Amino acid sequence: MNIISPVIEAHAFGPDDFVGGEAVLDFVNTVTGRDQTPRDWLDGYPRLLEWAGKSALLPAGVLRTLADMARSDPAAADDALQRAKQLREALFGTVTGMIRGKTPSDDVMILLTRGWHAGVAAHELRFGKHGVQRGLCTKAIDLDLIAHLIAFRFVDKLMSEPHERLRMCAGSNCAWLFLDRSKAGRRRWCDMAVCGNAAKSRRFQARLRKEKKTSTS
Repeated sequence: MNIISPVIEAHAFGPDDFVGGEAVLDFVNTVTGRDQTPRDWLDGYPRLLEWAGKSALLPAGVLRTLADMARSDPAAADDALQRAKQLREALFGTVTGMIRGKTPSDDVMILLTRGWHAGVAAHELRFGKHGVQRGLCTKAIDLDLIAHLIAFRFVDKLMSEPHERLRMCAGSNCAWLFLDRSKAGRRRWCDMAVCGNAAKSRRFQARLRKEKKTSTS
């Protein structure tokens, strides 16, 4: 796949944007069309907060605190957004490498390890009515929290999934990543109603053109 810098594009996140089967993959998928015309949907820190809320990564109270912090220091929020995007690209390269059997670079592994360590440090153990539970440390609530939790989930959640079930959508102008949890393990599309039907339509139109050409020759 050719590496093309994505165009920043405003986008309101909805249910159709969360088809990866894990928040880590949905986060990577905030860049769409990587194979043809990549668009980056994180056009600012508020959009990152919107994504985190829609993905249920963080509770509303923590998101409000982060929003207040971002308004108080827009420059720091933008720096945190760029670090989150750096992590996103490292994750894309790592997951696609896992799909293709390629080893990530040392720099990528260092970045992921650093983020994972920060994500671990953002948690603490608490004892409640359901026994020992894991929760967020109040002192860990900073502008990098979303990225740290994504790195943590990469290890805690995604790495426990069968690697052979990691997929890249076969659709055109997509390249979204997803976990194939289908029984047969043959899922090809991020969303059959979108990329799957579009592929069917293209094949149908190509067949019609071929038949028309044959009939006129």
